[in-house]
Amino acid sequence: MSYLDELQRKVNKYKNKYFFNNKKIAIKLIWWNLVQLFSLRNKQEKISKDNFNKIALYFSGGIGDILIGFNYACYLLEYLKKCNISIDIYVNNAGMVKALDGGADFNIYSNTSEESHKYLLKIGLVRYPQILEDNIVYSKYRKNERLLKLVQVYREFYANNPRFFEYLPFMDGMTNQYSLINGQRRIQQPDIGHILNISCDFKYSPKVSHEKRILNNLGLEPGSYITINRGVDNQGSVIESTKLWNVACYNKLVELIKNNFKNFKIIQLGASTERCELIKNVDINLVGETSLDGLKVLLKNSILHIDSEGGMVHLRKALNGGVSVVIFGPTLSDFYGYVTNINISSKACPFSCEWLNETWSKTCINRTNKHICMESISPYEVFKEVKKVLNHDEKMH
Repeated sequence: MSYLDELQRKVNKYKNKYFFNNKKIAIKLIWWNLVQLFSLRNKQEKISKDNFNKIALYFSGGIGDILIGFNYACYLLEYLKKCNISIDIYVNNAGMVKALDGGADFNIYSNTSEESHKYLLKIGLVRYPQILEDNIVYSKYRKNERLLKLVQVYREFYANNPRFFEYLPFMDGMTNQYSLINGQRRIQQPDIGHILNISCDFKYSPKVSHEKRILNNLGLEPGSYITINRGVDNQGSVIESTKLWNVACYNKLVELIKNNFKNFKIIQLGASTERCELIKNVDINLVGETSLDGLKVLLKNSILHIDSEGGMVHLRKALNGGVSVVIFGPTLSDFYGYVTNINISSKACPFSCEWLNETWSKTCINRTNKHICMESISPYEVFKEVKKVLNHDEKMH
């Protein structure tokens, strides 16, 4: 909390406590300000010994949230490129995130590790950025207009919308609506006030290694196979999510693809056999068998990826891996979907039920037509869209 925020809090406190005694309020505020004066001086002397050129970002969530966080970090660096500022990233699962990133542009630490630096700013990011700590006043950047503008916009947004920060994840659905009204999809959501100009495409891209070796080991060539995922990642407790299309529909879709496009192998991906029901007649079952390095290679080089809305769709997009056919249910395709993908959703239940209650991802809340948002999407409808991608590829070759 900044000095001015803390001062305002003290003013409000003393007004309520000593309402009819202005003299006592003044004396209390004078004493508090004297304490702050010496505290700020000591803090400044302590901090000035450090090189204040780092910002700490704190991310949480699944693969999609982390990728959107990295993308935000890239845009933030671009916005501050003249300031010679670097970014450290703190996450819950540092090992997984390091493998996901695969590069060296950011230092990645565990949220439980001791901070090795004093930071210019600490920013938390779940849906929107939140200033957790601000030390700009003690640094050479205390008059930097771009940095001060960023902090001001973030603080004003928090002050006007505290529920978006204090009641997550229950407010996720409302934050989606707020962002859509302001012309932003999920990838753009961290860009409060549009000051970073985040687009619908990723500036950030995870590093990919050993592509040729990984594909050769599986007997694959780039563009010769289709990837399918039916499952959720390891971040949540729900396994059979309402976001998942019926496995019988996937079985029929695979049958249709294999009968009409015999040149493409079909590969099923997934976190584990416990979390991903197996689809019949796929050519290669890699559920629970791929590392993140392998997953990145496979998603980047497939001719098509078929999935429900989730982490692999975000990862393929960040890798510039081509088109995904994405089957949407309880979450909004207009918000989570990428414009370059084929996003399929039903009008049978035209409402998003994301976080309308605590069990939305486990149990459909539509008592009249259970899971109608997914049940009303037929394999033939999805295959019609799949054909467009595969026919186009065959014409190109």
